[in-house]
Formats: sequence, C-alpha cells, structure tokens
Amino acid sequence: MVTIDYLDLLAEQRTVLDRLIEPGHHLVSGPPGSGKSLLAIHHAAALEIAGRPVTLIAHSKLLGQHLNADGVRLGASLPIMTFHGWVHGWYRETTGSPLGARNGSFDWSQLMSAALHDTGRRGHTLVIDEAQDLPQEFFSLCRVLGMDVIAFADEYQRITSTQSTLDEIEKALGGCGQLEISTNLRNPRPVAELARHFHPGLRQPPLPHRDGPVPVLLRRPEARRPFARWLTRYAEDHRKLKIGVVIKRSREQGELLAEIERMRTGLRPQIYIGAAGDTRYKNIDADRPGLRLVNRASVKGLDFDTVIVPDTHLDAGDPSSADLKMLYYVLITRTRGELYICYSGDQEPRMFSGIPQQTLARELLPG
Repeated sequence: MVTIDYLDLLAEQRTVLDRLIEPGHHLVSGPPGSGKSLLAIHHAAALEIAGRPVTLIAHSKLLGQHLNADGVRLGASLPIMTFHGWVHGWYRETTGSPLGARNGSFDWSQLMSAALHDTGRRGHTLVIDEAQDLPQEFFSLCRVLGMDVIAFADEYQRITSTQSTLDEIEKALGGCGQLEISTNLRNPRPVAELARHFHPGLRQPPLPHRDGPVPVLLRRPEARRPFARWLTRYAEDHRKLKIGVVIKRSREQGELLAEIERMRTGLRPQIYIGAAGDTRYKNIDADRPGLRLVNRASVKGLDFDTVIVPDTHLDAGDPSSADLKMLYYVLITRTRGELYICYSGDQEPRMFSGIPQQTLARELLPG
C-alpha cells in the first residue's frame, strides 16, 4: 500500500472523502484496488489531526501495521485495533471486568447490556476497514453506543464466518449514507479478467485499463525444495519488488522460510504468523522489498507487486461455492503485477477448469 496525498487522489475518491465530513454513519463500497483502505486512513488521519476522537478498526494486526505506517506518513498517530481487540478493550474499560469469549465469539446480549450504561462514547468515530467481515451485531452495538461509524466494505470479499452484506450493515446502523467508488487502480487488466471468474455477484466491477502479464497456473512438484529454489531465484531476479507468498497453513510458512534461508542467507525474507509467539513472526516492514510469507487469513486489505499462491491443491471444496469463489477473488486481486497460482498433483484444481489459456496460462515449474 502506498500513501497518496489528497490532491493525488482520483476525483471520485476526493468526492467520497469530502462527503464523509457530514455527520452520521457512512458506508463506502468498492471493488478490490479502488482505494478503500487508502480512504479509510486518510479520513481517520484527518479526524485525528483535527482533534476528534477516532479509532481505526483493521481486519488483522498485519493490516494494522501497514495502515499505521501510512498514517505516520500523513502526519497522524492513530489508535489502530482489530475488531476483537477493540471489543475486549471497550468492555474492560466500561465494566472493569474482562470479557469472556468462547471460540472467538461474543455474547452479544451481554455486550448490549453493557452498552446501555455507557454514554461516554458519543462523539467518538470508528473508521472500519474491511467492514464486510464483521458481524451485524457489532454495528448494532456501535449504534447503541452513539458512535459515528465510517465503514469501508466490499460484500464480495467476505472470507470470515462473521460477515455482513452492505444491506445488513446499513440496517444494523439504522440507516447511513451509501457511497461508492469503482475504479480499480491496483490490478492490471488480465488479473481483473481472471478475478471475474470468481466474482460471486451478478454485477461485475469495471475492468481497469492498465495492461500487464497474464496470470500463470503453475504446476509444481510436491516436494518443497524445488519450489523454494524457484522462489529464491524469482526473488533474486526481482529484488526491488514486494513479493507476497500467500500460504494456507502456518506450519508450511515456517518450513518454507527455513528452506529459503538454507538456500540464500542474504534474501532476508519476512514472515507474519498471527498466532506465533516469536516476535520475529509478528512484524513486517511495509517499506522493505523482498519475499513476505503471509497466511491467507492476514492478507485482506494488503497488496504486493507480485503474488504467489503456492498451495491451491489444498482447496478441494465445491468450486461453485460462494465461499471458495470469494476466497480466490481476494487472493487474485492482491497483486499489482504478476500472479502465480501454484498446485501439485496430476490434475489442476477444479476451480480453474474451463478458464481459457489466454486468461490463465498453464506452465510447469522450471527445473
């Protein structure tokens, strides 16, 4: 993510920011690459600089790190929290007691009861990025607390079990101004064309004009070493690029990292595993190029110069399911340039069958 000054924004982006000054709730929608996270940090930074109480809610701690770096570049020091972190912190501050949660889910009646006795949040603004991944009950809670909510969402990028459509968010807030941005500034046209095969809605977003390389479906050996060797060669040949390797399983992240470091000690790959205890696995320098090994759960809101998905053979579900389509819609649209979708085995994953060669080139991993 690259921070852009207000005057460098597109006219439709500036129009949205100008409208967000109006009091009350706002819901901003747009496809991948349209600048929702960028506008979220711009608006939150403007409120903070003006002395308004504001908190930015990020989908993950990793996204929060990137947004924080952008906020600093805009001259703001923002409180940035995950949804779960904010709820736990608010409840403890309000009641003086910790909030119990079972399997990550909340007792919303308990939270609503606490909210009815908390009037200190009025005048506070929550700016929420990736709002489609939060439950409707959270927006109802914000309404009871009297906070203004500025939500940025794309309902076709819902990849969590707690998710909301745009209509559900608006209903939970008791009505809000709906704004839309449409221009995809991130993906080259061939990537956006591939993403259309996984878009679960009837109304397809407009295609960008920028040309670029055709995405590649890369068949790789099951063994890790040949893939790690190819990956290190790619990183060495593209040292100025930020390369996102988006992996399904945390264990595979660590094992792939170890293999890469055995081969090339000077590459300094970065890794983020949210559940890891080692602080080395907890932070990524958003400005440093090179390999970044991240898991799928943390990739929302992020973008990279190149995206490599090494393990699509692990997705054996119904290729027509909306959940699988939205997952790949998210993964595909993270790249600003090249995209490599990799698999091992004799047959390519079913979700890619029927996609023509001119949209998704088939290649074998070079030796």
